[in-house]
Amino acid sequence: MNEQLTEYYTSLIEHIKVSSDVESRMIEYEYLSYILELLSDAGQFDDYNIIEDGRDGAGRWLIDGYSFDENNFSLSIFGTIISSTPEQSSLSKREIDAVLKKLQNFLKKLATPEVLYNTFEPSSNCYYAAQFIQNNWSNIENIRFIILSNRLASDRMKEVKLDNFDDKVCSVNLWDLKRTFELEFSRKEREEMIIDFSDSPISCLIANQKNEEEKSILAVLPGEQLAKLYQQWGSRLLEQNVRSFLQHKGKVNKGIKATILHEPLHFFAYNNGLTTIASQAVIKETSTGTVITQLKDLQIVNGGQTTASLYSAFIKDKADLSNVSVQMKLTVISDNTQNLVSNISRYANSQNKVSDADLFSNHPFHIRLEEFSRRLWVPAKTGQKGLTHWFYERARGQYLDAQLYISGSKKKQFQLVNPRSQLLTKTDVAKIMNSWNCLPYEVSKGAQKNFAIFAELINKQWEEDDSIFGERYYRKLVCYALVFRALEKAIMPEEWYSGFRANIVTYAIARLSSEINKHNFELNIDLLWRSSSVSTSIIQLLLLLSQKINELLQANDRPIGNPSEYAKRVNFWDTVKKIDCDINDIKSLLITIEEVNYSAIKSQKTQKIETGISLQEKVMRVSKDVWQKIEDILHQEDKATVSQISILKIAMDHKKAPSEKQAMVLENLLNRYQDKVEKL
Repeated sequence: MNEQLTEYYTSLIEHIKVSSDVESRMIEYEYLSYILELLSDAGQFDDYNIIEDGRDGAGRWLIDGYSFDENNFSLSIFGTIISSTPEQSSLSKREIDAVLKKLQNFLKKLATPEVLYNTFEPSSNCYYAAQFIQNNWSNIENIRFIILSNRLASDRMKEVKLDNFDDKVCSVNLWDLKRTFELEFSRKEREEMIIDFSDSPISCLIANQKNEEEKSILAVLPGEQLAKLYQQWGSRLLEQNVRSFLQHKGKVNKGIKATILHEPLHFFAYNNGLTTIASQAVIKETSTGTVITQLKDLQIVNGGQTTASLYSAFIKDKADLSNVSVQMKLTVISDNTQNLVSNISRYANSQNKVSDADLFSNHPFHIRLEEFSRRLWVPAKTGQKGLTHWFYERARGQYLDAQLYISGSKKKQFQLVNPRSQLLTKTDVAKIMNSWNCLPYEVSKGAQKNFAIFAELINKQWEEDDSIFGERYYRKLVCYALVFRALEKAIMPEEWYSGFRANIVTYAIARLSSEINKHNFELNIDLLWRSSSVSTSIIQLLLLLSQKINELLQANDRPIGNPSEYAKRVNFWDTVKKIDCDINDIKSLLITIEEVNYSAIKSQKTQKIETGISLQEKVMRVSKDVWQKIEDILHQEDKATVSQISILKIAMDHKKAPSEKQAMVLENLLNRYQDKVEKL
């Protein structure tokens, strides 16, 4: 472990330093950005805000960032303790206590609007953060002080406790180097979560336990117990699709809440209950029947609105939940049945759009982008010695993981071929593409909410025709990313710039894109791809737009006080669209829609051929034994057709490749019966 931690620390510091240079940001905030995205993906909190001017010059208070979870009324505030030395170091209790005290001092400054105004510069990000927290103070029930560090803390320091602050329950969450490493390289989406029910066991009925890999359980959960679980664990209790759905569609269902408040005895009859999964359950037999005393990694895959509505009624309406019961269907699954997890989520949510947003790392959209990113070489740009890749990180940590156990010349070669400045994550892709698709108000809502919107759009397009996501789409993505990141860097030294870069960049890109589209043009992707650099004329136009957007965003007469909140509203986009945008100086860098469509048709035809060949290769790699087992299952279930058996015989023969249509039938059979085949 010590050797792995040392390697991780070294790779992480190198990664953050390069990112800091690329982004023109202080290393502390680049580290913060990296870790917060990791923790947000893991369900520790929803979207977050980084405050780059949140430190008092005299060292009395600080706030490096915050997150407000509207679903369980929880405020998280972040403080960082960073080391950039070559060797990893330890974190002392005195340092942790000092940061905690400064975070508490920050909150004390929010006592009145007068104190707030006199403490913080009114045009600063810190002031707007303080104002946002102050305005939502009455809605906050829990405060989490989250300390983030790339140093090592002893285990006893991780159990820090705090008294209530202004009658709000406080907790301390320390993420040191070891804990971050364990999360990032556990190969799991989130940190292990153990829920103890020994004080109030849950009565249950074992519905199915015929195999060790899967156990089905029916249970009844008291309403107050569920509300308190959500109070403690928040969004970590929700599977990622459900979390995204709640963020996008809203947290509280009025009908559910009305039943809780006015007809609690009928809640069990009216409500569909919860569909949940867990990796482990401790079951005991008692004099009163079978009970659950502990669950590991409990996840709600259907019933997020029920949970959020119960919690809202419990906290905000002071509802008596003693007569409210919730039915729970629980499937306990082992680590090697992850396909089952995806299917449970999909089928449990078939009545709504949660399943349609199922764009996790195993979705073919991500797999295809990853394949392009490893295969397609990008022409060298000024300062580069050779061809490079844009590294698409389909799953969190792939880029660091690829470098963790290589050193010296091999590591240097990897970084030359896959420069950090050309790393793309899933949320990066969503941010970049939704900006060019003229959805800046969605991008401004934060990484997770924006990704939910992007997932919905992509999934709909994928189901209609996945061939549009061919090499041309990938090249377009890379070129859009080039422009996006060039603008991010160009804005930083501008005299007028004072913050809100993320909002300004997405709106400037969207405004340029809307003007180009209005005149039936598009960026010349082939030209951009070959040059691998962005024309000065494009950057100058985008900087001009950025300055005008900044003026609107921070105008004294804006309808919403906090600029970052204003940027989330579609009416701000309506205002930005009225800004003059003259594209005459960049017309040589544009092509007509007719030319674009011709190239797109060629690309789609190529992609359809490649997809068919790839599918044929995939089914040809499957062993004869697997196809034989699928045939046996079809006969056992009396579902076999003459056509299916004929195609399975071709697959088992391996002398002749199945046709593209036959390969599609085989893939469907493989997907449908994979779990059953694994159990044989």
